[in-house]
Amino acid sequence: MKTKEWTWLVALAALIGLSIYMNRNRFAPEQMAINASLRLPRRGEAAVWPVFFALNDGFKLTSVEVIPFEDGKFNSASRPVWHLISDSNSVPTRAFRYGQPIRGMKPAVKNTQADALEPGVTYRLLLEAGRVKGTVDFSTRPTAQ
Repeated sequence: MKTKEWTWLVALAALIGLSIYMNRNRFAPEQMAINASLRLPRRGEAAVWPVFFALNDGFKLTSVEVIPFEDGKFNSASRPVWHLISDSNSVPTRAFRYGQPIRGMKPAVKNTQADALEPGVTYRLLLEAGRVKGTVDFSTRPTAQ
């Protein structure tokens, strides 16, 4: 081969390498980060501070589940106090409050609502958005009565 052809091949290889380097994270699996926070209650009748959840991106949630810890240990077979599922196309969600209806989702057991959270109990939130999954543990705090 001539020098000119080698120059073009090296330039092409450099461009391919640069393209791969610039797009290296594009095909990495998406990760879900969840932040649980307690907010000041609006109503005086609430037993615990309301719990809000913020996600790092807008996810089309397919399952939302809150399960209490038993004797300081998590048992995934325990009955969830809140369980929503989506059997169709849910709306991208970035934040929600415990017990709040989420558009595009329905209770896993028909005609049920979220159980009231108990003061001083630790819970685990399990979220699924297709193949992406995330969890966060949170504790409740009683409101000042």
